[in-house]
Amino acid sequence: MKNDHILDEYYRSCPFPKPKDTKPKKKQNGFKDKPNRICWYTGQPGAERHEIFGGPNRQTSIEHGFQVDVCPQIHARLHANADNWSRIENLKWRMYYQNAYEQRLMELGMERKEARKAWMAMIGRNYLP
Repeated sequence: MKNDHILDEYYRSCPFPKPKDTKPKKKQNGFKDKPNRICWYTGQPGAERHEIFGGPNRQTSIEHGFQVDVCPQIHARLHANADNWSRIENLKWRMYYQNAYEQRLMELGMERKEARKAWMAMIGRNYLP
């Protein structure tokens, strides 16, 4: 760590300074408060955060709080999405968060169509009828 400061000073004094890293750091849920998290389904402590929209929308899920705390067994089941229960639960959570997001935008004065467009621009898929 001490050497990082020395290198920063060195690079600033170079004729062609090293460019700064402009790529934003990815958000992470971390494990700092994991022992205090309670599973939504079982009530067990030590729950993990499940991002409702994964893949390319994972960072969006973290940023907007589209997450639910679940125990490791249910988390694995939701990720596998292999049985009817997990498919239904994943769809319920997606519908819930889309509805909540659109309602929040409408409370701020947006029309329903505008709120839906904003959702589609952010997530790229409609889960509501």
